Amino acid sequence: MSLFAKLKKFAALSSFEKRYILSGVMARIKSATVYRREFGAIGSGTWLKRPRQVMSPKNIFIGSNVRIESDAILYSVGAYGKSEHNGRIVIEDGVYMNHSCNITCAQEVTVGRDVAFGPNVFLCDFDHGYDDPSIGMIQSPLVSKGPIRIGARSWIGANVYVASGVQLGEHCTVAANSVVTKSFPDNCVIAGVPAKLIKRFDAATSSWVKASATNT
Repeated sequence: MSLFAKLKKFAALSSFEKRYILSGVMARIKSATVYRREFGAIGSGTWLKRPRQVMSPKNIFIGSNVRIESDAILYSVGAYGKSEHNGRIVIEDGVYMNHSCNITCAQEVTVGRDVAFGPNVFLCDFDHGYDDPSIGMIQSPLVSKGPIRIGARSWIGANVYVASGVQLGEHCTVAANSVVTKSFPDNCVIAGVPAKLIKRFDAATSSWVKASATNT
């Protein structure tokens, strides 16, 4: 498509669509200039649009052609109370994160290639301990079951929470409003609170089949 044709197409858009496209262009420029100097890494073609909060950006590594919509929180925990943490966030190539997503970690959260998030997804690899009832939860030490990994080409629906220690395989679909507290293999559909296996891909028949009760 020629430059003239592109400009003509842009001119025909609504003011809302023009604003969205222009905000993406500005976010890409800022990511390639200002943010690239502050983050551990930011690949080419990536945009981080008006984040709400970024902590310890040197511990955050973002691949190429990643789109992170507005109001994201990327929070790498450092010192907390008497403990020292060094949270690491890795977002691989081609990821799309809708608005108001939150990745907070004290260990490591990795989002694989071409994963897509709906709005308001929350990934957190720790909880606040409650062993000592004499202190408030905010003062309690952090506890974790381990890092989080979201496998490549997965879809994480709106308002999903993923807890510490969860390892999702590749091409997993997580239904909206689910709470994921355990790991699941490749090629599965999960849903619920807590999330359970709903469907899996049967390679022998090249079809998606409902999970039996014994597999949930």
